[in-house]
Amino acid sequence: MTTREEHQTLREMLGSLALGHLTAAETDRVRAHLDGCAECRAELAEVASVVPLLDRVDPSTFASPVSPPADLGARIRAAVAAEPPRADDLAARRAARHARPGRTRTRLAVAAAAVLVVGVGVGGVVGRTTAPPEPAAAPGPYEPITLEEVGAGDLDVDEAGLVPHTWGVELAMDGAGFTEGAVYRAAFRDERGVWQPAGRFVGTGAAGMSCSLQSGVLREDVQEVVVRDEQGRTVLRSSL
Repeated sequence: MTTREEHQTLREMLGSLALGHLTAAETDRVRAHLDGCAECRAELAEVASVVPLLDRVDPSTFASPVSPPADLGARIRAAVAAEPPRADDLAARRAARHARPGRTRTRLAVAAAAVLVVGVGVGGVVGRTTAPPEPAAAPGPYEPITLEEVGAGDLDVDEAGLVPHTWGVELAMDGAGFTEGAVYRAAFRDERGVWQPAGRFVGTGAAGMSCSLQSGVLREDVQEVVVRDEQGRTVLRSSL
């Protein structure tokens, strides 16, 4: 019988199956699971239905993103100035780290990966463009955590932490060494042992990046967080 964790791992491989990115052994493993899982068969059908849309994506547009409105900076500054002070300002912490010499950083918004159209794993659109509307209550304090590297690799996580919100939890992570162009997925394990997806990001190789990965599971229900590669292998883990 497939355990819940095995089921989640196989479920997250459905996107790769639809795109033809799995090895023969991985394909056989997922196909065997599909024979006895109606839920995953239905999800694969949904994912496969949007694969043809990838042909409509023009890769040349990635190098020339749409220019933001001229007043966007002023609007952002006005919105930030209107917010009440916070005990632990994560943005200020990152700004201080980014001012250090020795590393060129690339800001990476996880939601920007939505241009991939198909989520390699759970299916649907990769990431999301915004977090849910924040209620009047400010998020809780930033909680530093240690992400342990699993297996062989050369990942460099400068800092990682959790930010609890009223609508869920956010994993903030700064690091480098993730394979350039590869899609990585984060997930939180809740108190029931169910893995809840927390978004995806694209590796930038040796260039540094900052990610904000979000999930609807509440911080008090989170037991573990992992980051998996395109093959579903865990590369980072932290028990909480």
